[in-house]
Amino acid sequence: MEERIRPTKSGLFAIELLIAVGIFSLCAAICMGLFVRSEVMSQEAADLNRAVSAARSAAECYKAAGGDLEKTAELTGGGVLDAGTLFIEFDESWQPLPSGEAGAFELTIALDQTTDGQDIGYASALLEVKRYTRTGSEAVAEALLLWDIAALEVAP
Repeated sequence: MEERIRPTKSGLFAIELLIAVGIFSLCAAICMGLFVRSEVMSQEAADLNRAVSAARSAAECYKAAGGDLEKTAELTGGGVLDAGTLFIEFDESWQPLPSGEAGAFELTIALDQTTDGQDIGYASALLEVKRYTRTGSEAVAEALLLWDIAALEVAP
C-alpha cells in the first residue's frame, strides 16, 4: 500500500517566507529607483539655484556698468570674446574658469541687436545660462535659464 505524504507546516511556512522576501525585494527595488531619481532632481535643483545666483550677479554687474560689456567683464571676471557678447565659464562646482576655457556651465550676455542703433535710453541684452554635457569630443548644451536684462546707459 502506498503511503501518502502529508504537507508539513514547515513547508507552508517556507513558501510564505519566500513570498514575503519576494515582495520585500520588489519594494526595495522601487525605493532604490526613487532614491536615485531624487538625487538627480536634487542636483538639477542645486544647479538651477546656482545658475539663478550667477545670473542675478551678472545682471547687477551689467546694470552697474551702464550696459558696457567691457566694464561688466571686469566686474564679473568674464571675457568679451566677440563684439557684443560676454562669456563666463564655470566648472561643475560653479567656480569661475579663466576666460576662453570650456566648462560645465556657461553664462552669456549678448547685446540686443533689435534696436538697430536707435537711442532708446537704455542698453538691452539677453542673459543665458547653459549646462554642457560632454561625451568624448562632442558637447550638448541645455539652457537652464534665459532672461532679458536692461541697464540705463551711462554717458562715457
